[in-house]
Amino acid sequence: MSKIIYLISQPLDEWNYDRFGVQAWIDRGWDTEVWDLTPWLHPRAWKFFFETGHKLKEFDGYFPITSKSQLNARYAKLGKVECFIDFAGNYFFATWIKIRLSQMGAVRVIDVANSLPLAKDVQKCGVICKLKKVFARSPSALVEWLANKLMDRLAAPFIRPGLVVVSGEKSLNAAISAGYDQEILKAHNLGYDIYLKLAKSIESQTGDYAVFLDQDTCFDPSHLYRGFEHRPHYATPEKYFPAICNGLKKISDALEVSLCVAASPRSSYRHSAQDYFQGIPVQYNRTAELVKNCRVVVCHDTTAIEFAVLFGKPAIFVTTDELESYTPRGKSIALFASELGKSVINLDRDLDGINWQDELHIDIHKYAEYKDKYVKSKGSPEMPHWTIVIDRIESMLPSNITFQK
Repeated sequence: MSKIIYLISQPLDEWNYDRFGVQAWIDRGWDTEVWDLTPWLHPRAWKFFFETGHKLKEFDGYFPITSKSQLNARYAKLGKVECFIDFAGNYFFATWIKIRLSQMGAVRVIDVANSLPLAKDVQKCGVICKLKKVFARSPSALVEWLANKLMDRLAAPFIRPGLVVVSGEKSLNAAISAGYDQEILKAHNLGYDIYLKLAKSIESQTGDYAVFLDQDTCFDPSHLYRGFEHRPHYATPEKYFPAICNGLKKISDALEVSLCVAASPRSSYRHSAQDYFQGIPVQYNRTAELVKNCRVVVCHDTTAIEFAVLFGKPAIFVTTDELESYTPRGKSIALFASELGKSVINLDRDLDGINWQDELHIDIHKYAEYKDKYVKSKGSPEMPHWTIVIDRIESMLPSNITFQK
């Protein structure tokens, strides 16, 4: 039986298990392991995961790695490894693991299938610019960043990917620029799999409601991964939620629609006694379904905007004074809106003059361009993301190895 290893640096919950396609490899007869490096690389994020009521998706091949000794124990039991999926990030110790697996003959697979709109000043931020930003966090963050960058540069020749999965023009261009033009597999991003399932479903309950795509803006734990442990979030619950709820109720009244919130998969609202959304229903793990059946989407700059694009739903982009004051976030929201031919509405301003009906306009050409740029490569198969990947990997292996189809 051929073996595949996933290297990940965020906890393996049900959501990650599904979107990373772990079960797809198991179903195809692969001996599948997931090495979760989160507790070793990001102990604060690991602790926060459990403190907020989230649960791991454990199976026989799941191994949370907490130390070098535990890692060595995994090496000792390995045997031959055909390939590994690299979701570990560019961290010093993670890079050492990639080198070790590559030396063992495993094909490294990287997935750049989640390319996002980036402001030009972010795209062109050079080394000096990045150094300044990292040093602004803390001197220790700068040291860690430099060590990771140096390790990544030195290790590059030894961990060159054998397969690079792309989705859309932006990720394809990024792969080519990195010199990976010989190893590219055109596919679609992970969210498109959900769209494919829903598009085939005969069940449709179109509702007259607006859905807000929540991003856990005030409590998002991603800062625990980037050396921002002691930095406050750029939006506070005391200001953010009143502005959002007031804006949503304005939209509800003007368009005569009901409201609901599609909670971020990482949110912990369900474990809180606080009703942050002031009575607006909050639903979990149903973002795509809610978008498919809604009348209008309200959003900031989440990747879930792709569902509005794919299902042809109008999007209203909103911000607040706090989000605008944090320049990177403000620019990100504006750029997402621009990609779809929309402007951004600040919910902290006077909303009485807004013609909400006009906000329902859809630029079909912009929507098509967004899909081609960020969601799906032209001509790629209309089949699950990981089926495309597994088919390619199996075709790369010796012909005497057979697999379950």
